[in-house]
Amino acid sequence: MAFEQCNHIGCNHDYMLSRSSGAQGALGFGRRDFLKSSLAAGVAGMASVGTTSVLGGCANAVRAAGPADTLVVNGRIATMNRREPFVSSLAIKGDSIVATGAAGELDHLRGPSTLVIDAGGRTVVPGLNDAHTHFIRGGLTYSMEVRWDGLVSLADGLRMMREQARRTPAPHWVQVIGGWTWAQFAEKRFPTLDEINAATGDTPAMVMHLYDRAWINRAGLRVLGWDKSTKDPFGGTIERDASGNPTGLLVANVGLVALVVTWLKIPRLPPEDQTLSTRHFMREHNRLGITSVVDAGGGGQNYPENYASIAELAAQKQLSLRIGYTLFAQAGGKELENYQAWSKLVKIGQGDDYFRMIGAGEYIVWAAGDVTNFAKDPAPIPPVMESQLTAVAKYVAGLRWPFRMHASYDYTAQRILGVLEQVNREVPLAGLRWGLDHCETIQPKTLERVAALGGSINIQNRMSADGEAFLAKYGAQVSADAPPVARIREMGIPMAAGTDANRANTYNPWVGVHWLVTGRTFGGAKLQGDHNLLDRTEALRLYTASGAWISGEESRKGTLEAGKLADLVFLSADYFNVPVDSIRDLESVLTMVGGKVVYGAGPYDKLAPPAPPMRQDWLPIKAYGGYQRRAGLTPASAIAANPASGSHAHPLIIGDSGSWSLDCPCGAF
Repeated sequence: MAFEQCNHIGCNHDYMLSRSSGAQGALGFGRRDFLKSSLAAGVAGMASVGTTSVLGGCANAVRAAGPADTLVVNGRIATMNRREPFVSSLAIKGDSIVATGAAGELDHLRGPSTLVIDAGGRTVVPGLNDAHTHFIRGGLTYSMEVRWDGLVSLADGLRMMREQARRTPAPHWVQVIGGWTWAQFAEKRFPTLDEINAATGDTPAMVMHLYDRAWINRAGLRVLGWDKSTKDPFGGTIERDASGNPTGLLVANVGLVALVVTWLKIPRLPPEDQTLSTRHFMREHNRLGITSVVDAGGGGQNYPENYASIAELAAQKQLSLRIGYTLFAQAGGKELENYQAWSKLVKIGQGDDYFRMIGAGEYIVWAAGDVTNFAKDPAPIPPVMESQLTAVAKYVAGLRWPFRMHASYDYTAQRILGVLEQVNREVPLAGLRWGLDHCETIQPKTLERVAALGGSINIQNRMSADGEAFLAKYGAQVSADAPPVARIREMGIPMAAGTDANRANTYNPWVGVHWLVTGRTFGGAKLQGDHNLLDRTEALRLYTASGAWISGEESRKGTLEAGKLADLVFLSADYFNVPVDSIRDLESVLTMVGGKVVYGAGPYDKLAPPAPPMRQDWLPIKAYGGYQRRAGLTPASAIAANPASGSHAHPLIIGDSGSWSLDCPCGAF
C-alpha cells in the first residue's frame, strides 16, 4: 500500500513509501533513529480534540481503494502521534488504519457496507503493548489458578480458596501463584498456614508470593511426601516445627528455583485444556486493553515443544493478541548449544504480525542472572559468567539476533557490559536491538556504557508489588531512583515498559501505568522520587509506541495513524482526566486487533465474539475471572455494612496453635 503525501500548504507529513520491511531492517533501527522519530515530530503536534485541526482540516490518510470497512466516530482518540495527538474519527480497511481526522473529515470513506462504531465520546487509545511478560507460560495454567491480583481483602482471598477447595477434583490443587502481595490487602499481612489449612482442608493447596515464599497446606505436604527426612530443595529452606517436620512454609533463598521446582510437581491440565486456558488468558488481556506482548520466555519453557499450544493457535488464526517471543536459554552451562540448535529451527523475524520470533532472552546465560527477591541479599555472579556470555553473545550477535538480558542490579549490568564491550570489538553490536531489562539500581556511569553501545532499557513495575521489601532492604534514597527513569530519558536511551507478569507481578498494565505516574506500590507507599514520575501521555507512550520499538515493529503498530495496524481500545473512563488512583481500575469496553473486535462490553458486547468455551466446570476462572476487581465477590466492608446479607455462624477452628475463629469475610471477628 503506497502512502499518500498530503499537499496542504501547512502540512509537514513525511510518510514512508511502503508499509512493509524486512525483518533485518525493522530490527536494525538504532538509538539515533529512535531519537529522531521520538523528538523530530514533537515540533508539529498541532491538533485539537473533536474540532478541525489548525493545519486546516488536513486528514492523516493513505490511498485506499473504495470505502472503509469500519469507521470509528465521536471519540477522543489519543493517537500517540506527536504531529496529531488527538483526533475524533478514524477509518479502517482490512487490518489497517487508512485515515484519521476531525469530525466529518472522513465521511467520504463511508459506504453502504461500512460498519460505523460510535465511541460515544470515550477515550480511545492504541492497544497496549506489554514489553516484558511471560504470557506463553502463564497462559497454560491461567484457568486453573485462583488469581489474587487486585484483591483488596485477604479475607476474600481465603473465601475464594475455601470455595475452590470444595469444587476442585483430585488430583488437582488449589493454586494461588504470584501476582499479589500482602501490602495490597486491608489486613496488611500475609495469610497464615492455619488459615490456609482451614480454608482448604483435604484438598492440596499452594499459595506463592512473588518469588519470595510459598505456603503448602497439610494435604499438599502429604501428596509431595515431605516429612522430617525431606532435604531442603536447592535455593530454598523448608520451615520446620520443633520435631523437625515441615510446617508448609517454603522460603526462597537464592533465586526462584526452589519455588518453581516445587510448583512444577502439581498436576497440569491436558493439552487441549491448556490451549483453552491460553485463549481465556488472551481474552483477559484484551479486556484490559492489551493487544501485543513481548514474551520473555522462562525456565522450563523449551523451544519448540513448550510453544506448541500457542503455535497451534497461531496456525489456526485464533490469536487475539500479537506475540513477539524471545528464546530463553534452558540449560545452564549449555546455553551456546541451545542457541546453536534453535538457530537451525527458526530465523529472526520468522512468523507474522501475530506470532513472531524477535530474538534471544531474557536469560541468554544463566550465570549472568541475579536474584529477583528484593528482600534477600543478591547472590554473587560466578567467575565463569564472562567466558560463557562471551561465547553466547558472539554467536547470537553474529546471527544478528536482538537480545535482552535480565539485570536487576547495577553490579550485574556492569559485569554484562564488560563482556559486551569486548564482544563489540569483534562482532559489532551497532544497529542490533539489544538491551537490559528491569534495571532497578542501575547507575549513571553504567547507563553511559549502555548508551555508548547503542543499548536500550526495558523497565517493569516490579516495585509496585515488592516495593515495601525493597525499601526495607535499601532505604528511601535508593528506592527513589529504582529505576532511574528520568536519567534514562535524559540520556536518550530507548526505553519501554512491561509488567514481568504473572508471578513476579500482576499482568494488569494499568497498575504499571499508575506506578509510572504516581511512584506508588500496591499498598500505597510512594517510593519513586518526583523527578522520575511521568505525565499520563508519556506513561502511556511507554506501553504503546515504545513497546512496538522493542520488538522492531514501530512502523506497524504503537500509534493510531494511517498505515498502522488497527489495534485500538475504547476505555471504560477518560484516562487523561480520571482521579489518578482510578487509573488502576481502567479496562476496555471495546478492543480491536487488526480491525476486528476481539472484546466488547456494555453497548459493544454484541460486536465481539463470545468467550472461549470451558470444558471443565471446576476451574477457578469460571467462578472468579481474572484481575479481581471484577471477581463478583462481595467485599468484606459491604457485608459488614449490611449484616443481614451475610448472617451466619462463625465456626470454631482447631488449628496448629490452638482454637480460633476463622477470619470471616463478614468482618465481624
